[in-house]
Amino acid sequence: MDSSGSQEKTAVPRFASFKPQPPTKLPSRERSERDERPRHHSKHQSRHRSHRDGRSRSRERRRDRKEPHSRKEAGRRGLEHEQTPISRSAVREPSEDVKDLYVVDLKGDKYNLIYGTIHRYSVPRYYRFGAGRVLGLPSNNRIDRDTAGENEIVVKPETWRTDSSKPKAKSLFSKLDNQPTKLLRVRPTSFVDNADFSKDFLPLKASRSRQPKDDLEASDTEDDKYGYRSIHGKLKHSEDISSGLESMSDLESGGEGPRDDLDVEVKQRSAQLYRNIERNSTDVKAWLQLIGHQELVLRGSAKQSSSLTNAEQKSLADIKLSLYEKALKKVGQSSSRDRLLLGLLEEGAKLWDTKKLLAQWHSILKSNSQFISLWIKYLDFRQTEFLNFTYSQCLTTFIECLNLNKATSDSPGKTQVQMYLFLRLTLFLRETGYAEHATALWQAIFEFTFFRPNDLDANTSTDQVLSAFADFWDSEVARIGDAGAKGWKNMSTASFHPKVFEPQFNLELKSIMPSWAACERECILNAQLPARSLDEPSDDPYRVILASDLKEFLPLVSSADSKSELIDSFLYFCQLPPFITTHNFKTTGRWMGDGFLRNELVSTSFSALTDWLPNLSTDTDPEVVSPTMFPNQHFIPALETYFTDPKTWFSSFGAWVKATSDPACVVVRDWNRRTLRLLVEAMPQNDDLAEYAVAVEFVCNNKEAKKYAKSLLKKRPSNLRLYNSYALMEWRTGNHAAADHVWATAVSMSNTFSSDDRISNILLWHTWIWELLEARKIAHASHLLASMPQSNVDLKAFHDISSQPEFSPTVLLKIHNHLLETQESAFINGNVDIIRACTDCQAILLYLTHSQDLSKCLEAYNASINRISSFPGSADTFKSYTIELLHQSRARLIYYHLRASKLYQPSYIRTLLAESIALFPHNTIFLSLFSWNESRFRIEERVRDIIRDITTASQHHHHYDDDDDDPSTTPTQIPITTHLFSIYTELNRPVYAGSTLHSARAAFENAIGEQPGTSSPSSSLGSGAHSSPSLWKLYILFELSRNEVNRAKDVFYRAMRACPWSKEILMLAFSHLRDDVICRRTGDNPRQGEKGMPFHDLCRLYNVLVEKELRIHLDIERELDDLASQMEQKSLALGMPIAIPDDLDSEDEPMQM
Repeated sequence: MDSSGSQEKTAVPRFASFKPQPPTKLPSRERSERDERPRHHSKHQSRHRSHRDGRSRSRERRRDRKEPHSRKEAGRRGLEHEQTPISRSAVREPSEDVKDLYVVDLKGDKYNLIYGTIHRYSVPRYYRFGAGRVLGLPSNNRIDRDTAGENEIVVKPETWRTDSSKPKAKSLFSKLDNQPTKLLRVRPTSFVDNADFSKDFLPLKASRSRQPKDDLEASDTEDDKYGYRSIHGKLKHSEDISSGLESMSDLESGGEGPRDDLDVEVKQRSAQLYRNIERNSTDVKAWLQLIGHQELVLRGSAKQSSSLTNAEQKSLADIKLSLYEKALKKVGQSSSRDRLLLGLLEEGAKLWDTKKLLAQWHSILKSNSQFISLWIKYLDFRQTEFLNFTYSQCLTTFIECLNLNKATSDSPGKTQVQMYLFLRLTLFLRETGYAEHATALWQAIFEFTFFRPNDLDANTSTDQVLSAFADFWDSEVARIGDAGAKGWKNMSTASFHPKVFEPQFNLELKSIMPSWAACERECILNAQLPARSLDEPSDDPYRVILASDLKEFLPLVSSADSKSELIDSFLYFCQLPPFITTHNFKTTGRWMGDGFLRNELVSTSFSALTDWLPNLSTDTDPEVVSPTMFPNQHFIPALETYFTDPKTWFSSFGAWVKATSDPACVVVRDWNRRTLRLLVEAMPQNDDLAEYAVAVEFVCNNKEAKKYAKSLLKKRPSNLRLYNSYALMEWRTGNHAAADHVWATAVSMSNTFSSDDRISNILLWHTWIWELLEARKIAHASHLLASMPQSNVDLKAFHDISSQPEFSPTVLLKIHNHLLETQESAFINGNVDIIRACTDCQAILLYLTHSQDLSKCLEAYNASINRISSFPGSADTFKSYTIELLHQSRARLIYYHLRASKLYQPSYIRTLLAESIALFPHNTIFLSLFSWNESRFRIEERVRDIIRDITTASQHHHHYDDDDDDPSTTPTQIPITTHLFSIYTELNRPVYAGSTLHSARAAFENAIGEQPGTSSPSSSLGSGAHSSPSLWKLYILFELSRNEVNRAKDVFYRAMRACPWSKEILMLAFSHLRDDVICRRTGDNPRQGEKGMPFHDLCRLYNVLVEKELRIHLDIERELDDLASQMEQKSLALGMPIAIPDDLDSEDEPMQM
């Protein structure tokens, strides 16, 4: 090489050459001009720059985190160079070229094909203006930064926020779940090196002067760390780890071996499920398990507890949809094919629009019409789909389902399905406003099934029976439930006096909406029962139900084999608690949690919801709510819940009595009582129904109940259960001596019965002993226990007892043997009531003879439960029913102990109740006692945790592993009572325990199961609470009780879309959300900008009632048209603009003329 050439080449720069040069000093004149230049800027410009910088700051931080540190360093150097002064002579005005203002790209970004996205560094820096608003969209639509992804934005209406008008405070923790878990340990340090043995102590921490060498070297090179751009690519963020800690691998994390990788477990599970399908591709259960596993695959170990984003939910639905399609091709015409079809529709509803979803329903039903489960879910879909819902179309769907199930071959669940459909039909009629038709259907079915004349036997043709029934019905004599009715075969000739309806409210044109709402409500309450043709006024054609209106339904439902199921369904229609036995435990007993059936709150007035809407105050701590106060119960009713004192135990009828006492209630109490009495006469062998009817009479009128019980005892003189009920009524009314006499007489009388019937006297002993315990008469209860082997009680000696008797070993042995023999006989015969009574008596005996030791007495329950658990698998229904009843009895004794004794451990009580909840998570007895026990010690989070666990476990269970094929039940859905309990506990939780408006709203939203602002057409396939009118009404009234008017209106519109058949929901707008009602409620201190519904909004809602074909008693459509015409004429006379109504099919803005 020649030297001249080498000298001409530029020397290779060192890294230090990249550092910025120090700024040159400015002449004094230029420096003074530069300092004076900002003074000429206006304050408006300064504010605009600050405002712009503030809005773009968060985006700049996000962009800076993604860029290499070298780029940020280069940016800083660039800023420093920009600060270098430039002489004024060097400044030239930029030439404005129109072509430089925009770029037309006809080819697109080639990186879309290479990387699947645009080239990030080719995107110029920009910021968004307008606080999330989007040009071209309405002003209330904004970008939701909480759910927006890296490659997408989500625009939502601002009015649908759940907690407040401000964005959710979610962004602080939203990224934590995506970060991998970092394992750290204390850095091993040799204290020998750090110790100075000349001192008289050993340091616990190394001094700063003895900092490790690698830390010093790291700090020395910190400046050079960002001085260049690494050739190895993008520089990773350094881990901010304390000097006393260091990272560790999974293999080093435990002395017992490597850490378990949850992702590996998920992958192994996936491989196993795929292998199961390869071995047997027609196994529906294997396919369902694989599909249910996809959510865990998507979540991974890092996001087990986080919720999925909107994009992740759609991606998951797309994956499941593909697997369902593959499964349907493989399984062929399997008997469980309907489970795959339901799953396909459920996931497709998350991706398809309403039109496509409806087309898919029609296509699937056409090719799979033999599955009644599909028809029931289709019924749910048509009843809850707002856009296409009408009363007539939904009624047609009900009739199609009834006809299809009637035509199917006989099966064990066919009768239950038919009764479920009929119950749903009558509730649908009542909730759409046609209450007379619903009541008439029940009257006709009962007359047709229970009171058919003897000459119309099974050999008579259906047409002849229908013709005879039409003659009976159109004669307008008293029917079942009416006063003086005796049934079709005992047709009374007594004349039925016509009724005259005299309304108290009149329609006033000056205040047409308030007056119409009052008149309509009055008509609703008057139209609960069918009218006669002679009743006045007779201008409403729907008030009189003719035989032709019933002819289509009678052959579909009436059956000689469906009497018990028919009565079970009737109790649900009357909003009465069902009586559950081992025969209906898995069928009609499971309807207790159905959101379409349990709508007791929908007809309850605002003033009657004081238990639900307490006045939350931060000034005073509310008293602990009694555990027995929760109104919507979900447990197995028994004798102690029929005649109980609500202060001592849970009542089956307490909520029903309170609801039917409300004038706004749609249930006619007296009609229910008269109907039950006739059904008891028609079924003389049904002791359960007789006992139930006496209990209903007692909660309505105790004097009439005693008379009714005596009349039944005359017809059934050997019925010990009726004697027990009568004695219990005497005790409840304070006649303790009379009650003792009835119990003692019945026990003595039972000695003359056969051995099989004699063992039922344990029911008398059991009830009598419990009432003495509740009265704190421990000595008398002990005397009864000692008298049980002799089966006799000396009342004179009994009343003279003053001290606690001593139990000798001989007496204890006799009592123990007597109870064991009785219990063993009950085990053989499968008599659950006697098994439970014997177990209770054994527990009470241990409790009284061991100084009220709770743990000792519970051994009796454990022994019985273990004995029942050892029964064969064929007795699963019996086992589940009996064990739940035994747990309820155990909970009763625990509750008694907590009230009667102060010697107990709260942790032990918590363990016992948690054990019951683990077995029966939706039983409200266990949930209520658990909540009450925790609330007394001000540790409320356990209640929230246990409710969260119950709802989460039920959601994850879904239908992938469910083997119950009964289509009339909804085992995969969370019972509506569990959701209501969650809301109830949140509303009644004190402020010091964390109860806020936001926590209450969160409970409502969790129960509803949808994101505000979204409308899922698959609500009927998802959460059963989503279409519960009771829950929606409670949500609306909750917001109104807190004077949140705008929120109440938002919830109202969501409720209207979720429950399009519910007239009560729509009527809330006219009775509670009217502008004048809101003004009276808020007084002189309304919230700023919050008003009720004006007149034109109410007119639109009235049109919704008309379009959906809901029942309107007083039609004001003509009056509204006349009023609109008058207002238009006045507007023209005054020269005011006429507002043209919005066209739903047009995207244009509202216009004015």
